[in-house]
Amino acid sequence: MDTSGSPVPDAIHPLVEQLQEALVLETKYQPNLQLPITTQNDEITIGARDGSAHVLRCLKVWYDLPSDVFFIAINLMDRFLTKMKARPKHMACISVSSFHIAAVQMAQSLDADHLVSISQCKCTGGDLKRMSEVIRNKLGWDSGVQVVTALTFLRLFNVMFHAAAGQLGLADLYANIVKESELLLRLEMVACDGNCASLRPSEVALVLLCTYLDSAVNRLDSNADATMSLAGIAGPSTSNSTVAANPAHQMLRLVDFAAELQKICKIPDESFYRTHELVGAILSKYNAQEQTPHRQRLVWRLSSRTARLLRPTDKFTSVLPAIAEHAPIPSPSRIRCGSISSSSSWSSEEEIGIDWDMDSTDGILHPIDWPIQC
Repeated sequence: MDTSGSPVPDAIHPLVEQLQEALVLETKYQPNLQLPITTQNDEITIGARDGSAHVLRCLKVWYDLPSDVFFIAINLMDRFLTKMKARPKHMACISVSSFHIAAVQMAQSLDADHLVSISQCKCTGGDLKRMSEVIRNKLGWDSGVQVVTALTFLRLFNVMFHAAAGQLGLADLYANIVKESELLLRLEMVACDGNCASLRPSEVALVLLCTYLDSAVNRLDSNADATMSLAGIAGPSTSNSTVAANPAHQMLRLVDFAAELQKICKIPDESFYRTHELVGAILSKYNAQEQTPHRQRLVWRLSSRTARLLRPTDKFTSVLPAIAEHAPIPSPSRIRCGSISSSSSWSSEEEIGIDWDMDSTDGILHPIDWPIQC
């Protein structure tokens, strides 16, 4: 490819070849989800898909796995849902099975039974293995082929931007303001949104990186404004030198390089702006969550067997006799006088709780057969 229009052709020539190879395979691994918003004919909804994607992200953190496992699993799940129609009750098994395939692809050993227990996908280890085989067969999965995802393009674009910044003398500045770990976190949040699942991975990655650079430049610009206000007090000569050395203005020199990458990937302006709005909305929601305290309450789901072990109340059974709801009402002539007791009249009948009533007709005490109370 002719890169004469690029501001840094010498630095990106080898990287452009890698980009071209990834762009060739991009369509092969791109899903095309058409999931409904509300359930129709017992189909999986976009909300159920997004919920499963967040579960996979939690599993990736739980097992401390690389981000490649998460993005491969998301790609497998979305491509399978593109080809096959499944019921909502199978969604959890499909997502966890995709995660298991991705872990094996990245040489990460996961026990199937333990994965089922942690994910609470309501299936067995055998079900997970059978579903994994179904996914492999339907997608023609080859474990020796590297899947091209948005993560592939994001890492490649990041290296290319760093090389371009080095040619402009901004390598240290770029390394200070762009953190790959933060880029991966934001890309994971975008991947969890089903509205971005059918977008081109290269377009999503380039828009995400440009959005991140734009916010970083805004932060630098705000800091520079504070510096300029202080420099203006010192004198006009100091203020002019500060404007020339403003890091925000220096980083804006990479805008031409971003436009060149957009041409190489053949991304139309309208599509780029539309994707920029969608990704920006997701990242705005993510940034707002970072500023609020985390108040999610943990909910522990226990099986009946575990609950019995933690609270062994099943052995505490009542031995009291049942009280009849329709017991005969005693005669009004029998008036309750109460129990009598004295030191001489203490007997075993008192010990077992026998009460006495006075019959008004004959003046004789009659015992009443009350249930024994323990």
